[in-house]
Amino acid sequence: MSKGFRSADETQALSDQAVSETIGEILAKDRQQEEHAAEVRAHGGYGMCEDCGRAIGKERLEALPSATRCVACQATWEQANRP
Repeated sequence: MSKGFRSADETQALSDQAVSETIGEILAKDRQQEEHAAEVRAHGGYGMCEDCGRAIGKERLEALPSATRCVACQATWEQANRP
C-alpha cells in the first residue's frame, strides 16, 4: 500500500466514528430541546411560539410535543443557525 492511503478497514472505522459522533450531537440537541420545552411548559407557555407569540399548530404539537416555535419561526431560526 502506498503512503498516505488508509486501508478499507481504517476508512470504515473513521466513517463509523464520525457517524457515531454526529448521532451523539443530534441526541444531545434533542435532550436540550426537551429540557427547554419542559421549562416553557412549567412557565405556562406550552403551545405558544416563543418567537412570534402565536399559537403553535395542533398538528405540529401532536407530531413534535417539544416544539416551542411555530413552523415559520422554526424555519427562520434554523436558517439563521446553520453551521
